[in-house]
Amino acid sequence: MRRAYGGMISFEHDGAHHLLMIGGVGSKPAVQIDLRKYRYCELLNGKWRTNEHSIYDISSRRWSNPSITGQCIPPVSVFIIEKINNTRAIMFGGREIDYDGGDSFTNNIYILEISISTVFWQCIKKPIAIDQWPVGRWDHASAIIITGSDCPMLVISGGEDKDRDVLDDCWIFNITQHSWIKLDVPQSVSERYAHSLSVFIMSPHCVWMITVGGTVYNGYITNPNIVMLTELGQ
Repeated sequence: MRRAYGGMISFEHDGAHHLLMIGGVGSKPAVQIDLRKYRYCELLNGKWRTNEHSIYDISSRRWSNPSITGQCIPPVSVFIIEKINNTRAIMFGGREIDYDGGDSFTNNIYILEISISTVFWQCIKKPIAIDQWPVGRWDHASAIIITGSDCPMLVISGGEDKDRDVLDDCWIFNITQHSWIKLDVPQSVSERYAHSLSVFIMSPHCVWMITVGGTVYNGYITNPNIVMLTELGQ
């Protein structure tokens, strides 16, 4: 299916490099792949949203479609996906389709286990008793922080909520403990959407986070913003 607003990560298998593409929105698919858990949903505007998985072998230039197992995300677009290591990735947020054919905005976390033929999904939802959890969003930005082998973290910032209001927050998700911490960062860093985010690890407890571009209510943002994150493990 031809589509935009999906996600992509790279991985290696037997010395060959591959790209895994997931989800997105596009025109009506000419062929709907007949594999379990692959879904295609028509939106109210006539476009189609999908959770289709496509693997591209860079060496052979061939496409394939892996099997999906576990708690796979529904048709989704405008989410973030980050590579944890060669066989694992993490996904958060995005626009899903609700029962009326409109949009819903998720705040679920998904952990992916990736192989050449299968993608296994684990869904982590907000516990009822936990308040420390970001709201559903789309058009946000993210990066992965790995300061040690046993404690990978996901950082997210900004985006838009269900009312299309620009979000002004920044969060870190501990992938091992499945817990969120809200970060205190300047508004100039976090209040934006459709932006890019990158991190530079200076030491195990000191990370530079850089946000570039994006949009706020009064137009495009032209200057990059930098903030130092400290005490990430607390």
